[in-house]
Amino acid sequence: MFAECSVFVCVNNVFKGKVNQKHMNSIHRDIFKAIHEGKWLKIEYLNKEGKHTNYWIGIRDLDPRNKTLKVDGLHLKRCSIEGYDKIYIDSILSTEIIEGSYCPENKQLIEDIALHTERYQNLFANTANLKILNYLEMCSKLDATPYTTDYELVHYIDSDQVRNGEYQLSEEQFKEIVANFQRRMNRGTNQGKTLHIQKLALNILSINTKKGLYVLAYRNLNLDVKNKAFKPDEDITVCTQFTIGGVQEGIRRYLDADEYELLSDFEKNLEKIKDAITEKNGARAVVDDMPYVIGLGMDCALNLHEEYKAILDMYEKEQVTFPIRAFFGDLLERPRRTKAYPIALLNQNINLDQLLAINNAMKYPLAYIQGPPGTGKTNTILNTIVTAFFNNMTVLFASYNNVPIDNVFEKLSSLTYKGKRIAFPVLRLGNQDKVKECIRYINQLRREVQGVKVFSSTLDRRKGDRIDRAKQLSGRLKEYEEVLDLTERKGTLTQVMEYQERMKNVATLFHFQTDLQGRQLRNLDEKIRKIGEISERDAMALLDRNEDEFYSYLYYTSAKYIKELESNRFQDLREILDDDENPNEQAVAFNKYLQKSENVKKLQKVFPIMITTCISAHKLGSPEPMFDMTVMDEASQCNVAISLVPIIRGEKLMLVGDPQQLKPVILLDELTNRKLRRKYHVADEYDYRENSIYKTYLACDAVSDEILLRNHYRCNEKIIDFNNKKYYNSKLQIQSDSAERQPLVYVNVDGGLSEIKNTSPAEVEEIMRYARENPDKSIAVITPFVNQRMLIEQGIKENGFEHVVCGTVHAFQGDEKDVVLFSTALSSRTGKGTYNWLKNNKELINVATSRAKDKLILLADGKELERLHQGNEDDDLYELVQYVKTNGESKITEKHISSRALGIQPFSTETETAFMKNLTHALENIWLTRNKYTIHKEVAISQMFRDNISYDNLFYMGRFDFVVYEKRGKREMPVFAIELDGKEHFEDEVVQERDRQKNEICKAHHMQIIRVENSYARRYHYIKEILNDYFAKVR
Repeated sequence: MFAECSVFVCVNNVFKGKVNQKHMNSIHRDIFKAIHEGKWLKIEYLNKEGKHTNYWIGIRDLDPRNKTLKVDGLHLKRCSIEGYDKIYIDSILSTEIIEGSYCPENKQLIEDIALHTERYQNLFANTANLKILNYLEMCSKLDATPYTTDYELVHYIDSDQVRNGEYQLSEEQFKEIVANFQRRMNRGTNQGKTLHIQKLALNILSINTKKGLYVLAYRNLNLDVKNKAFKPDEDITVCTQFTIGGVQEGIRRYLDADEYELLSDFEKNLEKIKDAITEKNGARAVVDDMPYVIGLGMDCALNLHEEYKAILDMYEKEQVTFPIRAFFGDLLERPRRTKAYPIALLNQNINLDQLLAINNAMKYPLAYIQGPPGTGKTNTILNTIVTAFFNNMTVLFASYNNVPIDNVFEKLSSLTYKGKRIAFPVLRLGNQDKVKECIRYINQLRREVQGVKVFSSTLDRRKGDRIDRAKQLSGRLKEYEEVLDLTERKGTLTQVMEYQERMKNVATLFHFQTDLQGRQLRNLDEKIRKIGEISERDAMALLDRNEDEFYSYLYYTSAKYIKELESNRFQDLREILDDDENPNEQAVAFNKYLQKSENVKKLQKVFPIMITTCISAHKLGSPEPMFDMTVMDEASQCNVAISLVPIIRGEKLMLVGDPQQLKPVILLDELTNRKLRRKYHVADEYDYRENSIYKTYLACDAVSDEILLRNHYRCNEKIIDFNNKKYYNSKLQIQSDSAERQPLVYVNVDGGLSEIKNTSPAEVEEIMRYARENPDKSIAVITPFVNQRMLIEQGIKENGFEHVVCGTVHAFQGDEKDVVLFSTALSSRTGKGTYNWLKNNKELINVATSRAKDKLILLADGKELERLHQGNEDDDLYELVQYVKTNGESKITEKHISSRALGIQPFSTETETAFMKNLTHALENIWLTRNKYTIHKEVAISQMFRDNISYDNLFYMGRFDFVVYEKRGKREMPVFAIELDGKEHFEDEVVQERDRQKNEICKAHHMQIIRVENSYARRYHYIKEILNDYFAKVR
């Protein structure tokens, strides 16, 4: 029996020590997941005779004090189900979630875990983080294109016997299905990192096409173990993408954009959806809404379970890196600067913003670089990597796909010195083909450096002088940072004074106001004056102009690194590199070598820079910090879940992206996402569908700097000025040298009637005519619609144009051409839904218009545009057309986006007003007493409330950030406290209720508490400095 082995196991645990503790934490996480997701657990259990038994358990309740579970248990040998009121968690040796199972959720237990985290602390530490990671793990699993599969469980079910979606199993069927689940789990254990998911589903609506079945909507069928039945999900899953015969197809092939909106409320609009598909496709696509059982498969590129387990282990060991702390909103004050690093540059094509970006990436654990179109993001990344190399740092460079990382690798691997290639020690890793290329590249470098003589004197010559100059530059940049910091503090002080000024009736604050307006403001102005301004010229004067000597240093230093491969310590690796008889087996052996963290760390002595995609980063050792820095390019296109894989592996993080351009491509449907968010109470900042890793970090880290690369070098000033005013708060400084006299051209095209929706054959004719007349120009044609793209590509092919390329915006991010033709393809068949999707698609409009160096040609049917616009003020596309028509003279309405880099506060004015009001009230109460005060920081709550007169041990493990005490003789009495809230405080109403109870505790102790939300943390720290300064004077 379950309960009989507790004494034996407790003794056993003592001997297992730390190893067992780590193992148990994994068990606790699975228990947490099973409770929240409503799934059964497979467990291995140890009874008092020391025998191992296997069970499936469905958790009904949990007693955290005694660490026991109340469960329904399925004995796997007998296939019988019994209820157990008490099984000991410490007696469980291993656990595995049974995917595809159903267990009723205990909503009261889930709420209690959220409300009273302290009760469950010995089982579930960091529950807020655990919920976020579980949510992201599930999103990543389901963010794949499904396909029909001959799933063997389908053969056990007679579709005619499905009643109200539920299917009751016979004893024989139940035994067979349990055995099948067991086999599947055993196979899954040995499959490695890739997940092949198979599941049963109940058809809601499918489309029979000539190629095969497109399942548009279904309900998951889960095994209700206790009732021995298959039970359908309450929610419908909608497939906007589906794989038929190995080829992905989108639902937009069968539904137009107007009808696409119907999918958001599928059950209500079912009949309209069926009619729309039939009307558009006729006999080519027959709809089928019979409730039969189907087998579905999904291939998830990476199982994130072990990766995320490593994050939770960091918290267990209290060895959490700054990037991970920032991700969870735990970074509530600015990290201290590290030492000054010399900056090393590949060229002189550099500006002050780029220098600051490199400087911040070196000195701080987190650096966010917003790089609008044409502002030199790649150059910044290259110089950051080279600077890191110069300072003996290791770098993992990653991005969401191959294009940005191939671009950087190509530039680093093709550096030359006096006509000879520099064997720069960078590895490009990835899939099997990339690894084979990597091995060939390594061997090529080994051959190239054989004849290079490396002398220490060559390497060291003038390195000292270079470091001295670089330190001077770093010093000037530090002063620039200090000016920014002091200016920000001055702005905060002014804000406090303005608020106090508005509260003129608060006479008790007169002394405080006088101190701010006089002494404190004077001191700040004096400090700013002393430092002075740093100009671009100042910074450039300190750069090392001797490029030839630096490239000589790179040439010989790189050769020295590569030569290290021939030392004894790399004999095992050389055996792999030299065995090229079977390149596939060689690549497998190389990948296996890199799976061990100690090998990765050893290889960093030769190749300190490694480049790979976010997904392939999991092949580099265990999930743990191995690199000094992770740099991620196009971070605004990287999804939140997978991006954590390279982030885990770096001690520091530099994110480079632009949230005003394209978002990640997400296949997970909205209904499933909503359900998962509800299940785990996940805040908006972590919404998988709505955020990139860049946006999530900016939302969760309110204290680190974001640097805007302001200098734009690509487009003609007239072209980029629209984007600058519309999306970048007019912060861009245009440095391009385009002399085109007519950079903006509007072509009004009478679209007429088109047979195919979202096409304009007349625009295609205009595009072909322009391409014929301008064979010497590089031309890109961008259109928002797939059907229009296909027509244009057909025209390009028929005309044999090699200087013209066509695509949707995703194909052109990071690219540039002499001329861009933007084909809107609006026609009489364009509906309101389609236009609403298009008109304010800032990512599409921003990317499409900013690819053109010299000329932007916009094609549209003016009559149809006016019909669709309908005088609506909020219409970016209409504004763009007017801007092009008037040659850049029309009015542009700014889009206000929360962005520190664009000079917009990340917090609302309501947040500031609420804080100022509370602070003023607290200060007024203090000065009314006319006593002396003192300040303490980081005060444990338990230390303040020793005589507990209200709620028991609620939140007593927490700390107040800042407490003002009133001195009464020898005693100090807390008067008011400020608490900095992390992300978990905005999770849901349950946590807000807990905070309400905290307020009650403070009220019972006659103390005012001011809560500061995460987004206000940076501004609050300046206010804290102002208060410290004041209290230090009046103490």
